[in-house]
Amino acid sequence: METRDEHPALAWKRAARQPDHLPQTWLRLAAMAGHMQLDKVAARRAALIDLLADGRPHPREEIWQTIAAQIGEECWGQRPPEALARDLSALRRGGIRIAYSRQPETVGYYLQYPSLQRPSIPRYDAPNWELITAIRHLSVPEKNKRAFAAADFALCQKRLLLTEEHPDWSAVEIEEKARRLVYGVGEES
Repeated sequence: METRDEHPALAWKRAARQPDHLPQTWLRLAAMAGHMQLDKVAARRAALIDLLADGRPHPREEIWQTIAAQIGEECWGQRPPEALARDLSALRRGGIRIAYSRQPETVGYYLQYPSLQRPSIPRYDAPNWELITAIRHLSVPEKNKRAFAAADFALCQKRLLLTEEHPDWSAVEIEEKARRLVYGVGEES
């Protein structure tokens, strides 16, 4: 987990190691992390992106203090307001949508994506009453048969996914993990 005083190169290097990245993404993140260790401007801009990515506005003073704690007090140079303006301009030219809020309770810079607004509550489709009625009319043995078939299908799918994700695991390890994920408990001995 990232701490506030961590250099952005370390956070980006850790992000590059995540298994869900495509090889190109991994290489780009790793290259940027290496570049950030040598270039304070790149490190400062990466730290600014990381800071603003939390979705809430940050006043200038907070930005200067937080990033200085990560990279070093001298990272902003003689004129922090000018350095911040250059960084914001460069990031905006790169396609990052940074905005400024002047609302009294939310003053500061933020990323327009994610937006400041709370996500809407997901709306679900109306219940399928025909299906519910059909299930109610099934006999208890038929309901059990369908429930067990669904559970068995979920377990088979989880085994396949775990085998793909962890080719070095034994069959026993895959089975135990799959059962824990699907049923919530391990296999009884």
